[in-house]
Amino acid sequence: MSLRILGAPRRYIQGPGVAASLGEHVAPLGQRPVLLADPIALEREGSPLPGAPALVFGGEITHAEIERQADAARRAGADVVVAMGGGKAIDTGKGVARRLGVPLAVVPTVASNDAPTSRLIVIYDEQHAIAEVEFLPSNPDIVVVDTAIVARAPRRLLAAGIGDALSKTFEANACFAAQGRNFYGATPPRAALALADACYATIRRHGEAALAAVDRRTPDAALEDVVEACVLMSGLGFESGGLSLAHSLTRGLTAHPTLAGALHGELVAYGTMVQIVYEGRGAEFCEDVAGFTRECGLPVSLKDLGIENPGDDDYRTIAGPTLAAPHMKHLARPATVQSLVEAMRQVEAGRS
Repeated sequence: MSLRILGAPRRYIQGPGVAASLGEHVAPLGQRPVLLADPIALEREGSPLPGAPALVFGGEITHAEIERQADAARRAGADVVVAMGGGKAIDTGKGVARRLGVPLAVVPTVASNDAPTSRLIVIYDEQHAIAEVEFLPSNPDIVVVDTAIVARAPRRLLAAGIGDALSKTFEANACFAAQGRNFYGATPPRAALALADACYATIRRHGEAALAAVDRRTPDAALEDVVEACVLMSGLGFESGGLSLAHSLTRGLTAHPTLAGALHGELVAYGTMVQIVYEGRGAEFCEDVAGFTRECGLPVSLKDLGIENPGDDDYRTIAGPTLAAPHMKHLARPATVQSLVEAMRQVEAGRS
């Protein structure tokens, strides 16, 4: 029988105003915390750890940025890292904690992706293309999600979180069906598939209402449910459930120069459309998913992402790095350049 592994943070705390109690949650981890924060989040919200040294994220998570911040954290004598901001700032904090060998607390100020709960560190090159994925020895020690802060962030960022979460049920179930491995090198447990399915059901039921709450800048029950789906359910669903075509496409999409400004969740939303078309799901099903995606303001085509009239060169630029992604083996029908290009063409033609 194959091994099954489910990974998760030691503690997940969510609710309006919980950032005010961050200090008491961090204290058991270490006595000399250092805050690594996204500059926009730091300016907008201030430091949740008054008195702790604050390191400002440089804007892109590269090996050089991680080393720069790790050097600064060492000089500060840090025995715990607190990462605050969006996915790239958080992953930089993970990289610093890994290099220092210290505990990690995560304070997402947006719900634009599911990086906060995972041990993955997605590293980019100077051209903003995905270069490498590193791993923490274990998941973050604490994740503190203040939904009052999330409600004040731009609508586009929550929409991106919904886009990132959208794919998880399709990818985890594809990985399981292909007898693939999750990010712990094990068979996805049924619990991870259940989380991925619950994630999809939650964002479909409450996604548009949650976006309306962000428009009002006020958290409510719908926003609480969707933030939990985008951060916790999605994070555990992908890491313990596994990924497939939708996230593999982010390798190819970030290699296309036109798409450098797109958010991760926007790319995944498009990737989800390609995956469900590639899997041969019916036109009615695909149009239902596409309709919801559009209602959330997310892209369902390369044109939506900014590539007008994509041609062979565009498709092949995307297909090459996508096929090299390890998750591409989690498909019932093995992909080729031609089969992947054909699926993208069908999406572009409105097959979805």
